[in-house]
Amino acid sequence: MNTPRWMVMIVLALALAILVMPVSAAPSASITITPPLPNPVPIGSEVSLALVITVTEITPGVSGADIYLGYDDKFVAPPTSPNSVVEALPDFFGVSDIGIKEILPAAQCPGGTSPCVHLVAAGPAQVTHSGAVARFHFQIIKEGEACFKLLASTLANKDGFPVSHTSPDPKCINSGSDVSGTVLRQGTPANPNPGGGTLACSEVKLLSGSMTVGPVSTYFPPESGTFTFKNVPGGTYKVHAEYPGYLASETRTLITIPPSQEVGTTELCGGDVNFDYKINILDIGTIIGKFGKTGVEVRSDAPDCTDPDEPVDINDDGNVNIGDVAIAAGNWGRTGSTPWQPTGICDP
Repeated sequence: MNTPRWMVMIVLALALAILVMPVSAAPSASITITPPLPNPVPIGSEVSLALVITVTEITPGVSGADIYLGYDDKFVAPPTSPNSVVEALPDFFGVSDIGIKEILPAAQCPGGTSPCVHLVAAGPAQVTHSGAVARFHFQIIKEGEACFKLLASTLANKDGFPVSHTSPDPKCINSGSDVSGTVLRQGTPANPNPGGGTLACSEVKLLSGSMTVGPVSTYFPPESGTFTFKNVPGGTYKVHAEYPGYLASETRTLITIPPSQEVGTTELCGGDVNFDYKINILDIGTIIGKFGKTGVEVRSDAPDCTDPDEPVDINDDGNVNIGDVAIAAGNWGRTGSTPWQPTGICDP
């Protein structure tokens, strides 16, 4: 039997209506902490983070929040006034009514293990909304990893009943750890030094595994050879120094951040003019091939140390001569990277 056409049309219309019918989201509520910023941050500077409430289809709506935010007082401290540590934000409750903001010692905080900031905020009931209710401000007092965590929290609906919700994992910040040291280059500055070469003008890299962390530190003033990586994130690293015409040098043991680390002085041994991490007849041959050349541009004497020199002019005196041959020949057979250690590693 054929189905009447009007019945087919009704079935199709109902099917389309079901497909386009909006599906209501399941009721949910959560509290999150934004990442502390800036990160990393120098000692003595301020770091801030915000508390965000998100609700979906909470009926009759969330209209109050009672929060205990714990902090690590070994590394951070709130301002002395509660009015300075808590900044009310209107993103969730509108013009937020913060009834309580106080700094409590560990004994008065949930769990009793860390001090906390206690915050009570209320406002118009929110059924489906997301926004920040407050921003917290802290001062960095010591280098290390400082963490902030929600010790306890209560959300209440318009009728005063608690609203179940999810809470965030702790958020942490690294503060103030530096890595510093000194790199010298064998044979520089040449004496006499008509080309104006430099004592040291090398590239230093901070390595995590095989990856370079952050930008290469090309340090200056070149007369000192010192470098500093500022505000290094927590972790383990190696320090690597290099320059064209020299064997690289690298720390053999990992350094751990925090705390700040001073890796001391190393010297780069001259003669690796073909960049193969060894000094042999190929390097001597390359230097001999340009022996007697004068007026070689010495670029590393520029104040920013960004332009490498001609590798065969090892001592940066503007000439390819017996001085360059002697440096390479004196390091015959050496391979690199050499261990990071003070002047003397290039001695016979």
